[in-house]
Amino acid sequence: MFNVVLSTHLLNTNPEKSDNQVYICHCEDVKVDEILKAIGDRKFISVDELKHITRLGMGPCRGKRCILRIKQLMRGYGIEVTGDATPRGPMANQINMGELHSKKVHEHIITPERKVIKANAVVAGGGIAGSSLFRYLAEAGMKPFLVNDEYGGSWRNIAAGRPAFSLPALAEIAAQNLQLFKELHAISDIDFTLIRYVNFVHDEATYKSLDASKAWSDAYMVEAKDFRKEISPEFNLHCKTYSHALITNNCWHATPGKTIDVLRKIGTQNGGTILEKAKVIDVEKTGKEYRVIVLNRQGEYVEYHTEVFINALGAKAANFAQKVGIETGLFPVKHQAFITRRMPLLGKNGAPLDMLIDRRKYRGFSAVYGQQLAETGQIIGCASPAIDPLETDKNLKTNSQDFMEIISEVFSDWIPKFSGVGLQALWSGYYVEPRYIVDPELGLFIGMRGHGFMLSQYIAKLYVDALKGKAVPDYFHHLKLSGPGLSEMAFK
Repeated sequence: MFNVVLSTHLLNTNPEKSDNQVYICHCEDVKVDEILKAIGDRKFISVDELKHITRLGMGPCRGKRCILRIKQLMRGYGIEVTGDATPRGPMANQINMGELHSKKVHEHIITPERKVIKANAVVAGGGIAGSSLFRYLAEAGMKPFLVNDEYGGSWRNIAAGRPAFSLPALAEIAAQNLQLFKELHAISDIDFTLIRYVNFVHDEATYKSLDASKAWSDAYMVEAKDFRKEISPEFNLHCKTYSHALITNNCWHATPGKTIDVLRKIGTQNGGTILEKAKVIDVEKTGKEYRVIVLNRQGEYVEYHTEVFINALGAKAANFAQKVGIETGLFPVKHQAFITRRMPLLGKNGAPLDMLIDRRKYRGFSAVYGQQLAETGQIIGCASPAIDPLETDKNLKTNSQDFMEIISEVFSDWIPKFSGVGLQALWSGYYVEPRYIVDPELGLFIGMRGHGFMLSQYIAKLYVDALKGKAVPDYFHHLKLSGPGLSEMAFK
């Protein structure tokens, strides 16, 4: 009876007949006069303002009753109450604090009956990192299993490597990686070609960083007036964006698919097993043993027991690390790429055009870069976002207008002939940021930041050496999750 009388009284919108001491919000004991004082001489106010000033609508019912009342009542005062309260869980459902607490119980995965296989080593992820691990584990006699589902960033990257890093340790790793590419090419044709990296200078800070890198790389600086001689006879004579360019030798190109295929063949020839089109469903660790549930391409669930499980899952790596209690802090960042139709070779002395890189922070991007493929004459290129978190976990099925506009502007500014060449394909993939994590103790080989193609083979070799108790360089230990990392910023 009380609620009915109260509602009838409040719906009388004549302010002279209203009782300002009546409670308008029962949950928080807010009276009409408190609302009027909060409003003052204003003629409109939002529900959220009233809520944060008076606590109206902050109780268990979350404003389901009082907000409708106050809107109707205030009309009699010539005051409009606008909007609605921002929704807040748990709304009217009463949830106890203790019910939300994680008990850290591993989720039990229910599958049809599954067989158990004891394995010496299991590698999850078949990109360049996982396939390199597979090779070196197999060569070490460990008969590894490689579990691969998708063809991620390693299969569709822009196919180049460089020793030009601002950190000498990374330059050393890249140089060792170059040697491994040469050895792979001697085993089977991977379209390996030595190229150069051309880093354009747009300001003094860039000049200093690039100039300093000459101390540990085979590189030389050229002035803008020599771009046609040193870079391409087709370079734009009217381009005024850059003052110099650092040209770094001993860089390379190779076809990603062929490279990964050779690594896998070496692994299988040495006793490894590839589980293609197979998904890692769950990972659990008990003591020293991992239990890895895999759904294979035949639709069967198989549980692998191993003391050596290596997470090389790229963009999905952080999710599976959490399953064994590891927080990596990694996140996937969308990067966009393109490839043109075939063109004549445009580089120095009739060679393919080298890798050209503009590192300005410009129009939402931090770098625009691309090269000409020796085997087809196509230009393949990419653009890196200036603010990685803004591109976290974005849809890979589309390319942005901003991306298409910046590649058009920058590439056409370099070489005007590009403006008339057709785009054959656009695509996207994930890089994983913000740091490399390579940690044999935790079973991690992740966060390669888009540098996997130029660094992974040698790091994988060191990883297996560390597993086997062999000596590794000090910088390898910096890559551990607990280590300081090797953070490449200047030449990302």
